[in-house]
Amino acid sequence: MHVFESKLLPAKELFPLGELAGRSATRYGNKPAMRAKRDEKWHEWTYNDLAEKVNALAKWLIEVGIQPGDHVAVVGENSPQWEASYLGIQRAGAVCIPIDRMLPASGIRHILADSGSRLLFADPHFLSMLGEVEGVPTLKRTISLHETVSSTPHTFSALVEAGQALDHAFPSRDLDDLAAILYTSGTTGHSKGVMLSSRNILSNAMAAGRVFACTPDDVFLSVLPVHHSFEATAGFIFPLFNGASISFAPSLAGPEIVASIRETGVTYMCGVPLLFEKMQAGVLRNVRKAGKRKERLFHTMMKVVAAGEKLGLKLGVPIFRGMREQAGLSSIRYFLSAGGPLDPEIGQFFNRLGLTTFQGYGLTETSPCTHLSPDWKIRHECVGPALPGVECKILKPDAQGIGEVCVKGPNVFLGYYKNPEATAACFTEDGWFRTGDLGIEHSDGYLQITGRAKALIVTAGGKNVFPEELEFYLNRMRFIAESVVVGIKRKLGVGEEVGALIYPDYEQIDLHDEETGKKSTADDIRQMVSDEIKKAMKQVAEYKKIKTFRVFDSEFQKTTKRTIKRFLYNGDMIEMEGQN
Repeated sequence: MHVFESKLLPAKELFPLGELAGRSATRYGNKPAMRAKRDEKWHEWTYNDLAEKVNALAKWLIEVGIQPGDHVAVVGENSPQWEASYLGIQRAGAVCIPIDRMLPASGIRHILADSGSRLLFADPHFLSMLGEVEGVPTLKRTISLHETVSSTPHTFSALVEAGQALDHAFPSRDLDDLAAILYTSGTTGHSKGVMLSSRNILSNAMAAGRVFACTPDDVFLSVLPVHHSFEATAGFIFPLFNGASISFAPSLAGPEIVASIRETGVTYMCGVPLLFEKMQAGVLRNVRKAGKRKERLFHTMMKVVAAGEKLGLKLGVPIFRGMREQAGLSSIRYFLSAGGPLDPEIGQFFNRLGLTTFQGYGLTETSPCTHLSPDWKIRHECVGPALPGVECKILKPDAQGIGEVCVKGPNVFLGYYKNPEATAACFTEDGWFRTGDLGIEHSDGYLQITGRAKALIVTAGGKNVFPEELEFYLNRMRFIAESVVVGIKRKLGVGEEVGALIYPDYEQIDLHDEETGKKSTADDIRQMVSDEIKKAMKQVAEYKKIKTFRVFDSEFQKTTKRTIKRFLYNGDMIEMEGQN
């Protein structure tokens, strides 16, 4: 039995993702489903509009030969067209390949080729960028999500118009059929394609709806990249499954986000810890600008709210009502943070302002959520109890109860695309998925994450960085012999920055010295390494780029298999030397 069984809302029926737009249109009709800002005005699609576009798009895909199980990719900024394309691909029986829009052209090409995508829906910017790289053999057509200045007939609107005149039956799909492949990392063989079914994704959305009530009156703000599993499930599928509407923020600038919240009455916002860190900093900055007297009053009121918490009172709701209204946040019901650990003090800060802020936990492989804090019992140091239908256990706990977090449930993925070895490696013999994170499950069922068993680096923005990918590029550079990429704890807030420990290739440096007729000094070598890092990082997304490094004079210690003993090296070694 779930720890909050008596408070859970009823479960809803599950169905293949391709039916989502049509079923929601039947139930919610002319209620707004999506809105985006264009020419300083908000333009809406109703649920009926969305279903018509999704169905027309699916018919066009069938017309041009897309078969059930074919792969079709999407890359671009968050928009109604992006999400309608995703659903149209599902309606046609195909598999959607969402691509990280922050990847360089080579990274996008890698995913297109690895997935065998037959079509690509993309913003015009990406279409022009991909024209610079070698063609993908399987890719037959590219479609612009938005109107372009070129005369190409392959635009989203043209396809919808063409599809409306077609008469094709939609293929029957099963809940357990493959629906999407989400790539977890960059552009090398280290990237993994996470295969998710309709059951994986919709069971996760349904389970979250049993913990948090979501109604047709709710409005979600789309801020995080929708290719990411967190935004895709929590900020896209979840609201449409429950009849809510989605407002697409015109940009990530603070004023634009606040304006979108105010203008469209946003009630839910999903974000990563870094976003809430910046919001907290903005609030405190405005408090300081108001003068010493108002600043003292603010902190006094926060202490009053904290005292009320001990009595079970939520005094922040009435005390800071005026402040929330002035800040444009009065409509907000929930802030949901995921993608990385949220500093408990930040969660507590917003809750004391009367803005219910809570955490979720999970991975792309779990569609993504496994744990979620309910609003009636938020423990800021924890990520909450397991969702209904999800089981959790701690593998090999130590004396303090800390061990690897393992889960089971309908949300656990089908496996890694074309990688059975990696799939087998992340499951125990009795079928539990190993998250690679360390944690402790408290007596009330709440999970507290304490660290990571894997070498994964999680940035303040909730992005995953795999050291092996960056090391692949570094070790190909002429003046770098070996590298160890490490996470460096940020001095303020949570999350990590990316750093590197570098052992230079002194043989190549000697050859360089012979070529130039000048002996390299320690400063020269450091500059050479810095230049090599910059060249190597041109191949990766901005959030993965190395911020600082340390040069080692000797090789890294290795095992008998000649693999580096990674556990001997960490970000503190860079801190000892200082920032680059």
